[in-house]
Amino acid sequence: MFRRAPRIMFRPPSRKGFTLIELLVVIAIIAILIGLLLPAVQKTREAAANITCKNNLHQIGLAAHNYAGSNNDAFPPGSNVSPNSVNVGSPKRPSDWITPPPEAGPFTGVLAYLLPYMEQSNVYNLVPRTYLDLNTTQGAWAYNTPPYDVDSGVPSAYVNYTGYPHWADTRIPSFECPSDSPYSTLTSPDDWVIDAFYMQKSSGSYYIDYVYNYPGFGREMGASNYIGCAGYASDYTGTANSRLYKGVYHAGSQTKIVSITDGTSNTIAFGEVASGKYYNSKGQFVANFRQTWVGAGSMSTYTGLQTRGARPAGSWDPFQFSSRHATGINFSFCDGSVRTISRNVDNNAFQAAAGANDGVVYRID
Repeated sequence: MFRRAPRIMFRPPSRKGFTLIELLVVIAIIAILIGLLLPAVQKTREAAANITCKNNLHQIGLAAHNYAGSNNDAFPPGSNVSPNSVNVGSPKRPSDWITPPPEAGPFTGVLAYLLPYMEQSNVYNLVPRTYLDLNTTQGAWAYNTPPYDVDSGVPSAYVNYTGYPHWADTRIPSFECPSDSPYSTLTSPDDWVIDAFYMQKSSGSYYIDYVYNYPGFGREMGASNYIGCAGYASDYTGTANSRLYKGVYHAGSQTKIVSITDGTSNTIAFGEVASGKYYNSKGQFVANFRQTWVGAGSMSTYTGLQTRGARPAGSWDPFQFSSRHATGINFSFCDGSVRTISRNVDNNAFQAAAGANDGVVYRID
């Protein structure tokens, strides 16, 4: 007789799922962890960006010294404004479109002179020497090289008679602060791409020129978040403060290192300038703006530093040193050192640091 083997039943172990409350608790814990970690990650990123920004300024400061070592111990000009410049440009351009001599161009800024000392010789070699010669007849760099926007199908609302050499479109990371976004900040063709920026000796007023943020005629121009320091009011002599706190970099300057009697470690050479929304003193929006490395000349200090809260949130003043760093604004001094200056620094100390020969020395960091 055969006996049937007993049937053995195998059942998978029962699985108990999460209850809704348990899921909500897990989600809440994850949200709390993300909330705790995200600020730390953002702080780490900003700290790294700040270090890179300081290194950029350090490299710019060292490049200025290397330039001086090859040019009779004199720093480069803040801007090249030649009394001999002549603008030809588009024949359709109105005769009064650009300032006449002796301030007609070429408006090449200080950073262009530093290119070969910052491992950018490939770009420097594309720059005609006529843009760098202080007695040049070269006209404004943004208006004298065809094709011109007026002949290129640009809508009349954005015609600026712009025509420039496109080596100026080169993006140079060492001239851009990683905490800023100078290209994405500009969102409209009406926005300002600043191609010339310095203070006029004759009037003590800023000379600023900008081209429109239009494709092919400004939008692609290489940006800069750094600019030279001109002192209180550059080389204008109309006030006691402008005479006392004259800076190192201004139009046509060739400041010798030995002439900085306050000491190179006590005198500002370069500083940050943010890109962004510009609101005037009445709180009215004007335009988004950014500097270009070809045209970034020198910034005066008579209006002090831009303080947070002085204008609408997220806005900046193109006529003040400014930065997106929460800790303050980074500056390179004439010895190549870099320091962060608080936005709430004593203004007298700041003006003294901006001047090269005022006889007043403050430690402001």
